[in-house]
Parts: sequence; structure tokens; C-alpha cells
Amino acid sequence: MQEVAKAQLIPMKGDDPDVAGAIVVHFNPSSLKVTLSNSIKADAKAKGEKSTSAQFVEKSSSSLVFDLLFDTTLPQGGGDPNVPTDVRLKTRAIAERFMKPGDAGKEGMPAPARCQFRWGSFSFTGMVSSYAETLDYFAAEGIPLRATLSLTLTEDKFQFAVDESVKAAARATPSFQPAAAGAPVAKALQDAGKDPADWRAVALFNGLETPRFGAELGLALPSAELSASAGFGVSASGAASASASFGVGASGGASGGASGGAGVSFGASASLGTSIGGAFRLGR
Repeated sequence: MQEVAKAQLIPMKGDDPDVAGAIVVHFNPSSLKVTLSNSIKADAKAKGEKSTSAQFVEKSSSSLVFDLLFDTTLPQGGGDPNVPTDVRLKTRAIAERFMKPGDAGKEGMPAPARCQFRWGSFSFTGMVSSYAETLDYFAAEGIPLRATLSLTLTEDKFQFAVDESVKAAARATPSFQPAAAGAPVAKALQDAGKDPADWRAVALFNGLETPRFGAELGLALPSAELSASAGFGVSASGAASASASFGVGASGGASGGASGGAGVSFGASASLGTSIGGAFRLGR
């Protein structure tokens, strides 16, 4: 099964990343926003002379904005759903290492350490200029279990790094099984000579929220490799295919209601999700 590359926040030692001290994110972000800007300055002219269009760049800067989801109720977050763990024990490493100023000296507090955000072939190096943490899922004891970090990295220079050494791996190709309109997924699998008990993974792979009624034209049947990973793509949008423990959502409703659980992605797109509460397990 193809491993999913995890994004990392890597502290910098001078101009070199300290990979040994990297912080691996719980869930990869759903999007990255890169902004490049130039400060344009016109060519100075003597008083009375007509201005020309001659200009030059006085300064360049780059910024990266993204969100990271941390959840200690899910195995992907390294947590135990049966033991509430404060999610800030995970996010504190980012706040203290990349946002907290150093000890005050004669000229004030030194700036925090720079870091590199690296995810596959994408990388961006800069200082964390903005850190916003939203806590939106709590245990009954009031322990925060889920946090969304909104981070902004800035650097006073132009950068657009592409790591061309990162190559895409070969993908397994799913097969297509025609099916009668409205046929249940389990029946379509049985007709194709597959194990009907795999209906959950196949329904997730095809983006079906109601597997009892099946697809209109047919089903894409994943290979063994795809079947093992179907529906397990998780991003910062809150989609997750794992068990979630009982708790109280930010809106005040107990888990088991639509407002208080971990998001579960029904389909190939991690951004398509239905929030539910309580425990939800995939597999047979």
C-alpha cells in the first residue's frame, strides 16, 4: 500500500533544516496559500523633470498560510479514544518552538527560530508570524481534544522551492463492475465474485452515503492495495475514517449529535464529509 507523505515543521539551524527535530503533523492540510509580493520603487528624478516608467524592486517577500488539524481521539493523532488527552500537549511544541520569543536581552527579546514547512515536493522556509488555535471538541471533563491551527509563515525574500527528487509512485487501477440501477453494494460485489463483506470500503471508494441503494450505473472496484486504503485520506478539513470517542462539541451538544463528532469522509474527496458523533469504525 502506498504510504501517504506526512507534512512536517522542521526547525532551522542557520540555513539548514534540523530534520531530527521535526514535528510531524497529525493530518495534512487541505490547502496551501502562497503569496509573493514585491515592493516597487520608481526611479528618482530631479525636481522639475518628468517621471519615467523606470522602476525597480526594492524588496521581495513571501508568505505561506495553512491550517493544521490535531486530534488526540484518533489513532492518526497518536491518541487513545478511551483516555482523554489534552490536544494542547501536542500543539504546545509548535507554539513554544516557533512562536515564543527568546529571553529578553539588552536589545529586547530575540525572534523565534525559523522553520521549514515540508510536504512532499513542496517546502517553504520562514518565521511563524501568526499563530491562531481553535479548540472545538472537548471531553466531558472539559479537556480539549481537537484543535485547528491557522499558521502564517513569512520570509523577506522571494522563494518558490520545488523538490524535483520527489517522484510520484505507480498507482493501482480500479476495475469497473456494471450493476443494476439501485442494486445494493453487497449484491454488486457478490455478482462480481467479490466478498460482499467489503461493502463498506467499496461504498467509501465510490462516494456512496447510502450503500443500500448502490450506484446508478455501476461500481469502481478497487484493487487489493486501493481497497486497503479506500476512505482513509484525512485532511485538515476534519475528514477522518477512524473511531472517535464520546465527548461534547463546541456547540454544547453531546456527541452522537451532528455537531459534536469527528468528521468522516464519505468518498474520495477529503473535503466531502459528514460530521457525526460517537464511535464509528470502518472495516469488517
